[in-house]
Amino acid sequence: MMPHALSISGLHGAVEDMAMSLREEGYTVTLEMSDLPEIENTKQVMIYRLMQEVISNIRKHANAKTILLQLLSYDNILNLIIEDNGDGFDYEKALNKDGLGIKSINSRAEFLDGNIEWDSKPGEGTSISINIPL
Repeated sequence: MMPHALSISGLHGAVEDMAMSLREEGYTVTLEMSDLPEIENTKQVMIYRLMQEVISNIRKHANAKTILLQLLSYDNILNLIIEDNGDGFDYEKALNKDGLGIKSINSRAEFLDGNIEWDSKPGEGTSISINIPL
């Protein structure tokens, strides 16, 4: 089922709405998007849900003030980068806990045949980079 924001304005508009909502919550948000190519609906939904999951984790755990959202496409690859200036965490410890957030994000990236890189350390914020073939 396609989220309402996607069905109305596509991935580009839905991500803009996401950034605006975060700003209304008090976050400083930097949004960068290149001209996104046509992306099939199923992939758009999964990319959007993936971003929602990451942002949900930022809201719940990061104590961040700023968030960077980037969607850049090149050579039939969509590069999604989400960074925050929050508390950061130990990725291996978090992965081995019972929570589903990181596991869900990793499985969504895997479903999209993407590769994901986590860069986070306690006290230093978090950066997630996902390359998704289009």
